[in-house]
Amino acid sequence: MLVTKAMHILKNVTPTSRRKVALMLFLLVDILLMMFLRSDPTAEIIFQVRPKRHFLDFPSRSVNGNDSFMTLGDVFTSLESPVIMTTVNHGFVDLLHNLLFSIQRISLKKDIVIICEDRSSYLELSQGVKGLNITYHAVLTLLDESVENATNYGSKTYLSLVQKRVIYMKHFVRSKLDVLYIDADIVLLGDPFPHFKEDYDIVIQSDDEWGLNLCTGFMFFRVKERLHIFLDAWSRELHSDKRGNQGTFNRVRRKYRRLVNIQVLPVKEFASGKMFRVSSTPWRERVPRPVEVHANWVVGHAKKVDMLKEADLWFVPPRDPN
Repeated sequence: MLVTKAMHILKNVTPTSRRKVALMLFLLVDILLMMFLRSDPTAEIIFQVRPKRHFLDFPSRSVNGNDSFMTLGDVFTSLESPVIMTTVNHGFVDLLHNLLFSIQRISLKKDIVIICEDRSSYLELSQGVKGLNITYHAVLTLLDESVENATNYGSKTYLSLVQKRVIYMKHFVRSKLDVLYIDADIVLLGDPFPHFKEDYDIVIQSDDEWGLNLCTGFMFFRVKERLHIFLDAWSRELHSDKRGNQGTFNRVRRKYRRLVNIQVLPVKEFASGKMFRVSSTPWRERVPRPVEVHANWVVGHAKKVDMLKEADLWFVPPRDPN
């Protein structure tokens, strides 16, 4: 009955008004879906707080058999917005170390949360990193743990890893925390936060100079109520993404372009692996100087490390032979 009446009303309005009404109905349906999906069962899994634990215990306890470990639920109340968040499995811990040393190098003072996708990476990071003097919060995922080995782009394990990141991002935003997600194969050469304009909901890197293929490996989400609709829509459509989460993000952001404001970062200062290698000029001599470099568009862990080392972007101190 209601649908029949709605169709009758739409037939008697101008094409322009019809599009506006259709858009309003579309957004209304999404809002209703969001109200049901806000009780996402994964929230209970991610935020399960271990008994007899307090944030002040970190990192004095580590995983050992069935021993307790830190989760997102343990640390959220102690975080100050904006937060830097990244994820890692054991095969990429060395790249994560490089990211952390790059943050230490520029003296960036932000809360850093590292979501470990397997127990080996959690064990290693909860013990600290030699020579690293910045504070970070290592937590273990309570979603399905990943394999420990480095994963290649497009593999089933890769898909599992990158699609879980959307769930993590949703809960940071719902906890009223602005969050910058950074892939482990990134280095920071300057403070990115002054480049994020206040009137934008999402700030993101582009893989190309035209802003057509936005990169979900470096993205900042500012807490806004309308962002929940966007994140829920992104999460719902992930099942159709056979390459990770980036293709779905780009489809959803075009669909919701009237709902959320997206700032696309300049590619010379926020360079994908593809755009960074366009120039052979050493990064310290470039104008403008890069703020962030992403070792994407390079397939394979060893090749990513080689690219960063060849570009003088490897900041992990050499091991002491003694």
